[in-house]
Amino acid sequence: MKTIRWGIIATGNIASKFALALNYEASRSNSVRLAAVASRDAAKSARFAEQWGCARSYGSYAELFADPEVDAVYIATPNNLHVELSIAALKSGKAVLCEKPVSLDASSLLPVIETARQEKRFYMEAMWMKCNPSFQKAMSWIQEGKIGAPRYLRADFFLDSPFNPESRLYNPVLGGGALLDLGIYPVTCAHAAAGKIKPDAVSSIIKNAPTGVDSYNSSHLVWKSGFTADLSSSINLQGIKESRSAFIIGESGSIVLPYFWMAEEAILTGSDGAVLEHAKKPFECNGYEYEIREASLCIESGATESPVQTWADSIMVMEILDQIRTVAAYE
Repeated sequence: MKTIRWGIIATGNIASKFALALNYEASRSNSVRLAAVASRDAAKSARFAEQWGCARSYGSYAELFADPEVDAVYIATPNNLHVELSIAALKSGKAVLCEKPVSLDASSLLPVIETARQEKRFYMEAMWMKCNPSFQKAMSWIQEGKIGAPRYLRADFFLDSPFNPESRLYNPVLGGGALLDLGIYPVTCAHAAAGKIKPDAVSSIIKNAPTGVDSYNSSHLVWKSGFTADLSSSINLQGIKESRSAFIIGESGSIVLPYFWMAEEAILTGSDGAVLEHAKKPFECNGYEYEIREASLCIESGATESPVQTWADSIMVMEILDQIRTVAAYE
């Protein structure tokens, strides 16, 4: 198997998590290698490269895109740069794994997909949750009919982050807000449980922070099949364990995914509440190893998109996020 040479764009916290998982994967096989890192701050880039054993560091993203010894890039910048950098990377001949959300709305994602199609390059939203073995186990239980027809899903993601108008969570210029940064996980969970079908009705409530980004959102999604979902996210509320689990209730059973966006277990119960299966899948590293494997396998095979996180998946979830904002009652 060819070694996929990865470059990392940006040097923040999530880039470090990715680098840790990438080095873990490199230690267990020859399938991947961390080849380069880029930041708009050359000193930060050099420190990151030294920390993670990376051979080359650059003080601009364009320099990394021009590096012929980089096959694929992971984009870990703030949300507002995802579209621009994805297109630039694809046009430079790189495969792209872009951190979620891949865009700020559905319409701006379409040029990225079109570029990937024209360039015949791999492109994938880094929705690590969907590559997670525990999440995949839960979805397989639904597909196998182990809870009967799904009828209801509840998923919340609360994070209590101190208000800072310059932070990526609260700054509208950086694409901040609870819905884009956290709410995309509950929406993606509901989208997957519903069989990747767009909801037929959406209602929502949004509360804004002083900067204008949403600090809290709550939405109710309804499908003609009879499936409904109640979803919420917040960047200024403390989350307890119960508010960080996904509950999927079917006609003849239920599924619980504790810490659903980073679940290391999935619990299947019968209609009487008895546990039928308890699948424990602790992370081998930090959970990012699974999306690295998925992307690398697709790139190696010559695929332009992943069956786990398709282009259509990313577009539809963004359309749902758009609709939540459009129909919202603002408080």
